[in-house]
Formats: sequence, C-alpha cells, structure tokens
Amino acid sequence: MQNVLEVNKISYENCIDKDFIKNITRGGGKDVIELKEVKTYYFLSSGGFCWNGLKVAINVENAAPSPLPGHNKSSSCTVGINQNLVILLILMWGIIIFK
Repeated sequence: MQNVLEVNKISYENCIDKDFIKNITRGGGKDVIELKEVKTYYFLSSGGFCWNGLKVAINVENAAPSPLPGHNKSSSCTVGINQNLVILLILMWGIIIFK
C-alpha cells in the first residue's frame, strides 16, 4: 500500500512525491537502503501518507575519533538518530501500513 521514496529537502518539507531521488520500495517489508554518504537523507511515503507524518529525515555524520589507543581509525559514518527512534518509526510505519 505504501512506498518509501528518497527525496530532497524541499520535497520532504512539502510532502512532494514527484521527481523523487530513488524509490527504495521492495515490498514485503524489505525496504532497505545503505546510508553511506555523510549527509541528511530524506524519505517519505507518497499517496498523501506523508501529510499524516509518514516521513523521516536521517542525518549521517562522520564518526568521532576514538580516544582508545590502537583503535581502527578508518573513515566511517554514524547515523545521527537514536536507535530506539528508528525502531519506533519502523513500528509506526508498519502500523499505518496494516491499518
């Protein structure tokens, strides 16, 4: 019933589902995307569901350097969002989908 579209900031703020960046909908709850770039990602669902709050912005930042000696200092990213919030958003998305 719903889809997951990656959009730009203006489309996110105004719930515009046209000219999206990427449709990551795979169906069956398999809507997965790797957040590899350091940037803010914007996702929404089309069909008017965005206006009911079915959207999320995720800020990906560079990981802070580890103060521990010998720690691998490879370049990595961290998602600037609470893990519990992600789980809550996934659950809310599922509740809205199955209503």
